[in-house]
Amino acid sequence: MNGELFVGMIPNELTVSSMMEKSGRKDVDILKMDIEKGEFGALEPFIREYSVCQILIEIHGTPAEHFKMLKIMARYHFRIFNVDPNPYCIKCSEYSLIHDNCMDQYGVVPLTPIIPRSEY
Repeated sequence: MNGELFVGMIPNELTVSSMMEKSGRKDVDILKMDIEKGEFGALEPFIREYSVCQILIEIHGTPAEHFKMLKIMARYHFRIFNVDPNPYCIKCSEYSLIHDNCMDQYGVVPLTPIIPRSEY
């Protein structure tokens, strides 16, 4: 897969952007993020700066916090294609999202957005 492993506490010791800088890349096919509420501060700056096709993310928090994060991703043209509640964490769910620009390369047929543009 030609990947790299980075270890550290986000954002105290390591930022997601610093991992990209070290790897010399500006794009990511699949971003898997599970950083125990750190996703709220880490995701938006990352997707604003880097091109990402798919996001697999576990969001921790209240339903309002989940919705807030999903609205941010929708603003950057990501659409949900799968949701898995975490049976071990009642405030956690795993979301799988794909960017509008990557649908053709993965053979995805877009459905109606779950979060209407008027919401973000």
